[in-house]
Amino acid sequence: MQKKYSLFFLLFTVVAFTSCIKKEVTPLGDEGKTFVKIIGGGSPAEIFKNPIDFVSTPQRVLVCDLRKDAANNAALNTVTTVVVKDDTAAVRAADPNYINLPTAWYTLESEAPRVGGMGGTYTFQFNSGEFAKQIYINIPNAQLLDASSLYAIAFTITSVSADGSISNNKSLVVEIGAKNEYDGSYAVTGPVIDIITPNLVQWTNQPGYSDPWLDAYPGAWELQLVTTGATQCIAVDNTIWGSCGHALYNTTAAGNTGYGSFGLVVNFDPATGAIASVWNYYGDPSRAATNLGSPASGSGAPNYASSNTRRAVLDPSGINAVQGNKDILIKYFMVQPNSGAPGPDFIRTTFDEKWEYTGPR
Repeated sequence: MQKKYSLFFLLFTVVAFTSCIKKEVTPLGDEGKTFVKIIGGGSPAEIFKNPIDFVSTPQRVLVCDLRKDAANNAALNTVTTVVVKDDTAAVRAADPNYINLPTAWYTLESEAPRVGGMGGTYTFQFNSGEFAKQIYINIPNAQLLDASSLYAIAFTITSVSADGSISNNKSLVVEIGAKNEYDGSYAVTGPVIDIITPNLVQWTNQPGYSDPWLDAYPGAWELQLVTTGATQCIAVDNTIWGSCGHALYNTTAAGNTGYGSFGLVVNFDPATGAIASVWNYYGDPSRAATNLGSPASGSGAPNYASSNTRRAVLDPSGINAVQGNKDILIKYFMVQPNSGAPGPDFIRTTFDEKWEYTGPR
């Protein structure tokens, strides 16, 4: 009982002492600073991904949300001038593959006009009581964008009048890509059967390929559907090749592999969610070369056969459709007449796959 009483007395003494200390604290009040920042920004610039619909109707996008964090009421009622740069250098630094959004494809909506065109500046004035300013982009026709590319525009606070300071949250790169509803990242599983080379099988997690994405989807490889039209995507392997192709594993050589000059172009029926057709990317001469081959010698429509005769054909026995949870069930063939067997429609490989939707790419 004596120990409990002593402990209670000690606790009471500490609380009372702490309360006395708190009463002695002086509020910051006028001693604080006024900072100006970009919501979501950083130093160096943070990247904000803002995909837009691949449609020809106008879209309005918030790209810069500027804030004045006033130290007190007096500071809030002080006029503050802020200069923001259209920072093309920040776009290049964030990702050399980014394309500066062409000025002909959008209009700006802001009370402070951009002076000097691309790479110019905006001068905002926060009047008494104002704490927020915005810049919007109006894109009248996203179908002008190359759907396989990523565009960006950046904003950096470069100066503030004497009453304020620049926050560390001063710079933002806004990534803008035109994406249809099928665009995204998928975990691929399901049997692959190659009757010519049976040791080529579906890829599964291998030593040395562990990363957060693969750890979250064991036994799968990452496929990305990249928008190339309102209802069309190319299938990009994001585990081994980083280009349009299919990840495979060679059980004999114990190594990662894939088919040269074979990758999918997938066409969807927007009314039903069914896969309308597939064809070989490397059979389409209008496509760009990758590390898995060049489409330059492809046959084009209707077969889209690559120079090594490979083409992709949808297997009609499959479900071949987008599910309600955005997963895709698909069966298809790789036809290769020159692989040693007779007939122009010789099926070398069958694919029976589930593409589990994991989120935006």
